[in-house]
Amino acid sequence: MSQDTPPAEDRTPPVTLELLTLLAAGVADLALDQLRQSAERAQDVLHRSDLRELLTDGVVELRKRGELATRRSGAGAENHLETMARRAAERVASEGHPRA
Repeated sequence: MSQDTPPAEDRTPPVTLELLTLLAAGVADLALDQLRQSAERAQDVLHRSDLRELLTDGVVELRKRGELATRRSGAGAENHLETMARRAAERVASEGHPRA
């Protein structure tokens, strides 16, 4: 490597304030465009004659998804040891023995 050639790190163009400004403006424009499209879709939905049924179906669907998610994560599952203790207590109570 000759002394006239700078290291690879020095050959990359510097990030300028202009570049950062253009990138930020592009991101903002993209976000505003998405927001605009979402607002248009929301207005279309509000003008539907079956809005009540649509909302009801949406709530039912979200509830089902929530049930599936909690089952998948185990959040809704009962603790195995608690279940066994409850069954043992019920068995003792059904046999007429006083609880300890």
